[in-house]
Amino acid sequence: MKTQHLLTLAAALAVVGGFPQASAQEAPKQPTVGEIQAKMGDPVDPAEQDKKMQWWRDAHFGMFIHYGLYSGLECTWQGRDGRGEWTQRNIDLDTDTYAKAALPLFRPAPGCADEWVKLAQEAGCRYIVLTSKHHEGFCLFDAKNSDYTVGKLLGRDLVKELADACHAAGMRVGYYHSVIDWHHPSYDNTIRPEHAYPSNQEKMLKEKGIPRDQKAYIKYLHEQAEQLVTAYGKVDILWWDFSTGAMSGDRAWEATKLMAMCREKQPGIIMNNRLWDYQGCPTLTSKADFTTPEQFVPARDKIPAYDWESCMTVGNHWGYSVFEQYKSPVVVINALESCVARGGNLLLNIGPKPDGSVPEQVRHVFQRIGAWMKVNGEAVYGSRAVLDPALPEDLRIVRGPDGARYVFLPVHKELADYTLQLPAAMVGTPSILGQPDCKVVTEKQGDKVDIVIPSAAWQNAVEGLPVLKL
Repeated sequence: MKTQHLLTLAAALAVVGGFPQASAQEAPKQPTVGEIQAKMGDPVDPAEQDKKMQWWRDAHFGMFIHYGLYSGLECTWQGRDGRGEWTQRNIDLDTDTYAKAALPLFRPAPGCADEWVKLAQEAGCRYIVLTSKHHEGFCLFDAKNSDYTVGKLLGRDLVKELADACHAAGMRVGYYHSVIDWHHPSYDNTIRPEHAYPSNQEKMLKEKGIPRDQKAYIKYLHEQAEQLVTAYGKVDILWWDFSTGAMSGDRAWEATKLMAMCREKQPGIIMNNRLWDYQGCPTLTSKADFTTPEQFVPARDKIPAYDWESCMTVGNHWGYSVFEQYKSPVVVINALESCVARGGNLLLNIGPKPDGSVPEQVRHVFQRIGAWMKVNGEAVYGSRAVLDPALPEDLRIVRGPDGARYVFLPVHKELADYTLQLPAAMVGTPSILGQPDCKVVTEKQGDKVDIVIPSAAWQNAVEGLPVLKL
């Protein structure tokens, strides 16, 4: 008995990300970010933009690290669930109350950055992005213009430690930097009151008679960004977070000037859209290199026409929480497959514990991804999405750098064989990656081919997720 899963792919195979198409019959190429920027009047060479983005598009998979004072609190407050790294705002704490409780609990162990890099390598990540400062305002680097830093607290600089570890390992490195700040007294949340701010922080500033001064805060923000792009060697990514409404762009952050400075100091640096917008798939501004859907993979009919990266958690929170519930490796690998097959990247988060160690459940997921990547990495690194409206959602196809096509097969728990149908022109000698003894049978049906895959392919695959090479 065979499970029939028939699909007909039209000859047109669109490729996401501005890379060469397979044939002249394929659908028109989607515009690249460089082409969008040029159309909007920015002096950006599309070819140079593509060259800059090449390594990032090839990588497809990175590690996000959310670590801060909320980690010391384990995202809790006096036994209550703080609901993640937003604990200060969710519990509604002024910075003095929050810091008094959190600072003594934040104790990163020596060498924790080295362990993060080792896990990233084991998982097959090609880049790492660390929170240099989250919304709480605490800096993981020894910021020259602040006393609210790991340097002042412990005489450490975790950004330097990670930068050194990444550079030594040949790992690309970037920094998430929050433009929101629940600590700095000059930060003016009144520009957009609904833009994420603890009301008790506002109350404390009023009681102390401390005025808001966004110009002073912008100076502070730019100084910190300049330190990040000048003091730690090569920086590959700056990942800003986040903007909405009036609290965005030049009005809130002098964003154009800020990004220009970063690009001057770090030619080739890649930056996301969140100085101008927030999550999801908004229209990419001409200033950013990629957009950032959060906690979801864009549906096939809503894939952006420009570079994108889904940022996702293994649990439900970004920071370490004792209330966490974790996803299975199968769920996460499926998300990675979907990102790759739709032309994007996956930035997968770890939330280290107070001592900087990685929770065992998170470590396990990353290790299982690594085991899967060792077998199937050729379908991920350097691949480009192959899209067709007729392609079912659960069958995802990519084209490798050498032109070979791969199908990320769906979960299949039945004992019966599995059959899919493709145009004969697409099918060579099909095989299952990492399973040389798995016999895949082809049956010609006119100008199409039935590909019959034995159920053993799923039983023998890492996490039951095989990849078919066409």
